[in-house]
Amino acid sequence: MRVKPVFGTGLIVMENTNSKIKAFESFNNTFKYCTYGMVFSNIYPNKTNMKRRLYLYIFIVFCTSPCLISYAYSCRFYIMQQDMFNLTRHLAVGIVIGLYLFKVLYCILNTNKFESILNTVSCDMIDVNEFDDGAKKLYGLFLKKAKLGELIWALLPIILGLQFPVYAGIVMIHENIWKDYPQREMVHEMEITFAKDVKYDSPVFEIIFVISTASCIILIPNFCGLDGSFCIATTHLGFKLKYVGYLVREAFEDCNDSFELHVKMKHATKCHQKALQFYKELQDFYGPWLLGIFIVTSSLIAFNLYQMYIIQRLHPKYVLFAVAAILHMYVPCVYASNVTEFGEDLATELYCAAWERKFDISATKSVIIMLANAQRPLILTGCGIVTYNMQLFITVMKSTYSFYTLITST
Repeated sequence: MRVKPVFGTGLIVMENTNSKIKAFESFNNTFKYCTYGMVFSNIYPNKTNMKRRLYLYIFIVFCTSPCLISYAYSCRFYIMQQDMFNLTRHLAVGIVIGLYLFKVLYCILNTNKFESILNTVSCDMIDVNEFDDGAKKLYGLFLKKAKLGELIWALLPIILGLQFPVYAGIVMIHENIWKDYPQREMVHEMEITFAKDVKYDSPVFEIIFVISTASCIILIPNFCGLDGSFCIATTHLGFKLKYVGYLVREAFEDCNDSFELHVKMKHATKCHQKALQFYKELQDFYGPWLLGIFIVTSSLIAFNLYQMYIIQRLHPKYVLFAVAAILHMYVPCVYASNVTEFGEDLATELYCAAWERKFDISATKSVIIMLANAQRPLILTGCGIVTYNMQLFITVMKSTYSFYTLITST
């Protein structure tokens, strides 16, 4: 039996197949880190519980409201005091929290779009088991790239999210061992309106520390789920494009009669149209997220550079934050660039296929149509404002440095 999970419906479609062991499984079974991240971050695309997930989102915001209120008050306080160092330190954390709040709400409200993308990936992965050995080997290469992207977004958020409570804990351990009058370290230092004079006293300090740590932990699965799914989905699109070229090449090289050639070319044309439609779905769903990533990472890098400039040393927390921000921008640029590259390669592969060996007008016309469609670049953008490629990454690095020099000169 072949099992096809349908995201968000609770349905499982089973089809008769041979009894041999399947090399490729569904999305949930293959990309477990990403799936768990979506589940625990409340963005798993299940349209049957959208209201419950929305209520849970509101409940989480309510539970963390003391930290959010203190954060807003601190920003106002630092602005009034013209304290640029603490303001940028606060904004560096605040825009990450803002990105999290946006992503969760966005995924809940766009469950149908997200579900369609993951369903396409999952069903296609199971269908690969019915392909020939050459196609299976091709998909195996793309699967490794997808798993690498998943692994990056499983580790990077953990390092970034836990650095705050871990650093605070290390500082307090050092204080208690080496100093007669140890001081306490907050997870993130800020002005707390309702506990301004007693925030370092027990049990207020412990309560705030636990709430702040919980807030850091809540952020981790979200990045693993949504950001990881982008790497997986774009890699899958790359396979779909590469598979079209593989089908056309095999059709002209292996077919012995016109009927078989027409059948294979018709299948290749359908696969190409599905790949183009999948590209449109990716752009439609991930576009706002890509724009948010561009804004957040650019600001984060500049803010952390400014903080290290003020203290005149490489602080571990700020260095790690800046490196994580750079990777947060670099990884989507790489995977988006791969999509554009595979789209360009498809045009070359179609032209280089042995179509001139077959004197078949219908098959040649199919190649011409696919070749014309392949001429349009497959570019992923942030709502049409920023184009994601490696040039964007270089531009962001230059713009960030320019912004850094601007704020350091004021």
